[in-house]
Amino acid sequence: MEISFIFLILALIFVALTFLSLMGGFSVMMKGDEKSAKKSNKFMQKRVLFQGLALLFLALAYFTQ
Repeated sequence: MEISFIFLILALIFVALTFLSLMGGFSVMMKGDEKSAKKSNKFMQKRVLFQGLALLFLALAYFTQ
């Protein structure tokens, strides 16, 4: 198994986590109270982290071919 394939699989996992955290943040945001706003903000912070990691692993998969 090539290392670039492993990086690609990790990138796809982080893309899925990005999508799930985005949907989680939206669903919590729809509730609309103060506690929901803080929880939604945490979801969005995780989304940014997962998105950055997905891009990192995509770049690593590209450059290790």
